[in-house]
Amino acid sequence: MSPSSTVELADAVSDVLYALAGWLLVGLGTLGVVVAVLSAFSGTASSLVASSVVVVLSLCLVAFGVFVNPGFRRRLDRRRSLGQFGRSRVVEHRVLRPGEDRTDRCVDCGTRVTEGELRRYREEFCLAGLPVYTHSEGQNAYCPDCATAGLPDEGKASADERARAEPLTEP
Repeated sequence: MSPSSTVELADAVSDVLYALAGWLLVGLGTLGVVVAVLSAFSGTASSLVASSVVVVLSLCLVAFGVFVNPGFRRRLDRRRSLGQFGRSRVVEHRVLRPGEDRTDRCVDCGTRVTEGELRRYREEFCLAGLPVYTHSEGQNAYCPDCATAGLPDEGKASADERARAEPLTEP
């Protein structure tokens, strides 16, 4: 096994274990909230204090579970304004460098792209700015000429400058 494939395997296993830990924490926290609320309705003053402590600790477990789970973290990283509801389209840009060994072709002119710009597009359904479901996603590669073709002459920026201004977030 080559070192790069070993690292990729370790990263994949790590993501699975983090996801499992996150879901377990969310489940345990949710169970704690449900049990505490049900016991609070049973009625004594001491159970109210104990139930409120259990609810606070359970909500902490849910929060930790959300932040540990890589899938939740990626969605939180892609959040938008709180007023965003419904379908939303997003295009992210990043610089495509010659050393990446990609075999893409420019979607505009069809030339082989070894450097230029990579654009990832995604259509998602959002609730309060948080992406809940991804309808479609994909990516397009552009050669340096086509990447800057739609920009006005006075504001023409290189793909490197645009990438610094708008970094691509990983899913």
